[in-house]
Parts: sequence; structure tokens; C-alpha cells
Amino acid sequence: MTNRLTRVDEARLAIRRRVAEQGHDLREARIAAGLRQSDVARALRTSPSTVGRVERNAAARVAIEELAAHAAAVGLRLSTQLYPAGGRLRDARQLQMINRYRALVAAGGWAIALEVPVGAHPDLRAFDLVLTRASVRVAHEFLSRIRDVQAQIRPLLRKQRDARVPRLVLVVAGTHANRRAIDEAGAAIREAFPLKSRSVLSALRAGRDPGGNGLVFV
Repeated sequence: MTNRLTRVDEARLAIRRRVAEQGHDLREARIAAGLRQSDVARALRTSPSTVGRVERNAAARVAIEELAAHAAAVGLRLSTQLYPAGGRLRDARQLQMINRYRALVAAGGWAIALEVPVGAHPDLRAFDLVLTRASVRVAHEFLSRIRDVQAQIRPLLRKQRDARVPRLVLVVAGTHANRRAIDEAGAAIREAFPLKSRSVLSALRAGRDPGGNGLVFV
């Protein structure tokens, strides 16, 4: 019998880890909603100690349907997505965005890398693009369509935290629908990505650190 870790094994380990990592967000959402662990436990028909273990990422195993129910109890919604193992799903517009953006910042003399891993194997997460120049490192994520701003930016900020990247630029297709969604998100998006397109692009074209997270429309 072989001890080799198969792709199926890796997928199971990865999803268990991703499920376990949600504890902090669940706790913050519960506190923001003014709920006690006993309140959540009552809604889930479980014990407060079980709720506590999930929040501390100390539960041995959490089924995805249990995570979805826990999220609903504290006002969150679980979102999942499937993508090819060889790389993340990209539509034609997203590919066009990446190519156009590369041309926009080329004058800054940045080293450009695509699909840059967030962490060590078997963490499958990656940044869409990373610009590097001297000691400055700026990660990028590209979204061709905004659906749920808070749900979409939360994992991006988690990636930034885990990779310890000081700057993250969110590049969004400049459609009317996307601009409206960003405007409606208000403070949620401004606090996470305070710098505007002009400021970010001006700095990057000059080969400078933009100085913070930013949002760019292309």
C-alpha cells in the first residue's frame, strides 16, 4: 500500500483547512450581531461548547453543511466555487483585464509574476498577479464581475494577511454594474481599498510603492 498523497487526499485536506479557518469570521459576526454562543447553539441545535470550538478553529471536523448553517445563524452566507486544478477559472474579460493592466504599469519597471502562491504546498490559493521592484511587492486580484462585494473581498484580504503582503490592489472591470456595486458597498470597500485608480496607477507607473491597498478600474 502506498503512502503517497493523492490529488483527492489533497482536496480533502484543503477543504478541511479552509472550513476550519472560518472560525474567526464566525465569531466576529456573532459578536457584531449581539449574539451569545448559547444563542447560536440554540439555533443550530447543538451545544455552546461546540460553537466555541468552531470559533477557535479547534473543532476536529466541521461538515460544510454545518458551516453553512453556522454562517446563516450569525448573518453570513457561505459561498463556494469550483475551478480547474491546473489554474483558476478565467473568463475572456478577465484575461483581457490582466493584459491591459500589465501594459498600464509596464513603465514602472516592475517584475511581473502571474499565479503567485499565497503559501507553501498544499495551500492552493494564489494571487492573480504580483509586481515586484526592489523591496516593494504589490499583489493584485482581478474581478470581471462584482456580485457580493463583502463576500468577494473577504477571502482576498485573508490571502493578503496570510501571505504578509503589505499592498493589495483590487482590479475591477469598469462596467456600469460594477461601479454601481462598488458605490453601494460604501465604507466596506473604502476601508479595505482606500486608494483610488489614479493614485495607484500613478505610483505604479513611476515604479513607486502606492502606499496602501487600492482599487483600480480597467
